[in-house]
Amino acid sequence: MREQIRTEKCGECHGPYALGVKMGNLIFTTQIGTDASGTLADGGITGQTRAVMENAKAVLEAAGASFDDVGKVTIYIRDLSQIPEMNAVYQSYFKETDYPARCCTQCVDMADGCLVEMEFVAVLV
Repeated sequence: MREQIRTEKCGECHGPYALGVKMGNLIFTTQIGTDASGTLADGGITGQTRAVMENAKAVLEAAGASFDDVGKVTIYIRDLSQIPEMNAVYQSYFKETDYPARCCTQCVDMADGCLVEMEFVAVLV
């Protein structure tokens, strides 16, 4: 059974999707770099990546999980040349050398000024 994950830290969804979903011991969330009002974070790729990670953290915590439980991340980034700046923020949320599996691909036509979007899959053991 699918359980919707909600947290005030991320605000409401602005479309036909969930902030996060828990199915059994799996947790799924996809985040962009917005605040609780839906406004994109300032600070370019660094600011948006930090907002993505904070939003994902809030959803994971609302489901009883943490970044330690994340097994896979898929990243969509507008400009591949910004991967180093994105990585600098991203890696700070995981224990050093204990990263989840990851795919990172370019998506040049992202919505409303979005520079990065990430999908997280976590497993509660």
